[in-house]
Amino acid sequence: MHRAKERRPPPPDAATPDWWERGGPRDRERRHDGAVRPLHPPVNAHENARALADGLFPHQVEGVAFLLGRRRAILADEMGLGKTRQAIVSLRHAAPDGPYLVVCPASVKRNWAREIELVAPDAPILVIEGSAPVAPVASWVIVNYDLLGRHRDALAQVSWAALVFDEAHYLKNHISARSKLARDITARASAVAAHPLIVQLLTGTPLTSRPRDLFVLLQLVAHPLGRSFLAFAKRYCAAEKGEFGWKTGGASNIDELTVQLHGVMLRRSKDDVLALPPKLRTWLPVAVPAGTGARAIQKVLMLLTGKPVREGDRGRSVTPAGPVPAAADWAPMPGRERNARKRGKLLAFITEARQALAIAKTSAVLDFVRGAVEQGEKVIVFSCFDGPIQKLAKELGPAAVVLTGKTPGATRQDVVDRFQQEASVRVFLANIVAGGIGVNLTAATQVVFNDLDWVPTNHWQAEDRAYRIGQTQTVNVTYFVAENTIDDFVHAVLETKAAIVSAILEGEAIAGDLGGDVLDELQRALHSLSTGLADTAGGPADETLVSRLVKEASDVFRARHEVDPAGTAARRSAVDVEAFERALERLAKVLSGAPSRRFRIASTSHEGQEYEIVVADADVTCTCAGFEYRGQCRHARDIKAALASGLDIPAPYSEVH
Repeated sequence: MHRAKERRPPPPDAATPDWWERGGPRDRERRHDGAVRPLHPPVNAHENARALADGLFPHQVEGVAFLLGRRRAILADEMGLGKTRQAIVSLRHAAPDGPYLVVCPASVKRNWAREIELVAPDAPILVIEGSAPVAPVASWVIVNYDLLGRHRDALAQVSWAALVFDEAHYLKNHISARSKLARDITARASAVAAHPLIVQLLTGTPLTSRPRDLFVLLQLVAHPLGRSFLAFAKRYCAAEKGEFGWKTGGASNIDELTVQLHGVMLRRSKDDVLALPPKLRTWLPVAVPAGTGARAIQKVLMLLTGKPVREGDRGRSVTPAGPVPAAADWAPMPGRERNARKRGKLLAFITEARQALAIAKTSAVLDFVRGAVEQGEKVIVFSCFDGPIQKLAKELGPAAVVLTGKTPGATRQDVVDRFQQEASVRVFLANIVAGGIGVNLTAATQVVFNDLDWVPTNHWQAEDRAYRIGQTQTVNVTYFVAENTIDDFVHAVLETKAAIVSAILEGEAIAGDLGGDVLDELQRALHSLSTGLADTAGGPADETLVSRLVKEASDVFRARHEVDPAGTAARRSAVDVEAFERALERLAKVLSGAPSRRFRIASTSHEGQEYEIVVADADVTCTCAGFEYRGQCRHARDIKAALASGLDIPAPYSEVH
């Protein structure tokens, strides 16, 4: 475990406004969502805001204002915009005495401790390591998701002022043990908290590919849409009841969902808020030995097109009975294990092909890396597999450092620091999961992907280890794509999924449905091919045939989603005094407290009855039965839509003064 120095009483400075310290029941009003506001705004709100914003970028000041505006919120900024710092600053202001519990991936625990020490050097910090019992007594307690269950009972005894779930997309599966544990910890903390609990969710990827991934996040922040998964799925996930239960992997009413997220989730991109150097993404085709991975991919194609696959020399075959669904899309059913086994075989064949391609590409990657190093640049190389990393490490020798899932947690930051600070260390070799989040690698100007992960967000997060605050040079991102292989199709999917995530989080319209993961997309694309071509998947493992199938599937996918490989031009805004002053005004307004607004509308089904819609910041609640049950209703949607668009509240709603 790790402890900082003993905590000293905080000085009575402007960062802790006196209205927060002295305010009793007579000086405050309690909002419906638990947020606390002063009834009499302080006269020094602007001075307090300026002190609180010291050392922050304008977008971070606005982020702090957003987090202070409600007790529970999702900060969904792109990677590299300083979400950790915004959370720490806002929490120290909202609940100066703590204590705070931070739940995060193991790889970023030390980074959290370092950031806290920079903001609050005297605050005691406990970083929980291992399963040995500990007494969680400190202002800041940091634990990773994998250890949360082992220390649940001890952590539940503490009256936390705030909970932070970093990389909150880890909780996206609402039926997983991890998400259930997070909800249990939150509920127990709420029950024993001395004041309304603060809950902050931080993630650069709150939605990986489907709206249903948002549901747990909405539950944790007590958003009305988190009350009923079935109601949420029916409206926003295009839920369909099939033979074996509900399928919730789609998307519907996306524009409306974007409006509903307004106020509970704040999303900014680097292009919008920072004058960072441009990030240039390049897909570099690589020639690999003929037939690399072709046999395994042929088995995948055969399974997806319903043909028997002979396994090894034993002569056994497996014949899918229809489409192979995503396992998470099925409710409990008698045949679930059967379908899961089939999907497991698909993943096994895909992994076999990906590993073969990854090894085949290392020679080209090594040449590229050596060229960049010779030009004086530092390089990050990511791979999904240990083989390429070890091969590259052996070739590069002491010029490279390695970070994988096997790297001890206590030495991970040392590996990062060596790359960042030592001139002789030129290359950072990392597993895309272990090294793709929570580390700052701005010494690099080249980011290289030896192989392609089938989860797009893993790539975007890994890219931004170099492209983040502190970067002063152009960052070049290079993807090595094995020509005429399954890499071509993954390349098409990676480009499209990035646009899908952006569309939902940033309020853009989406054409077509979201689809599923790469396997689902490959199956759909194959079904769109001509019958004769698809039928040939059962023939010999001919490289030309497999390449043709993959190419046509890629073309079908791109045509359906209208992918623009060139992307759109980045919009950049300078960090200037005007932007900082605008951010200060927003923060001062939050510190002063904004009164709630109330509206009424007559019921159309119950004569003489009226419903009241309450608006506090961007939170909207309604007293009608539909809202109480589903967390949504026409009245709340109407008001929210008007607020999000800046329009007047429409008739027949009347404001109550």
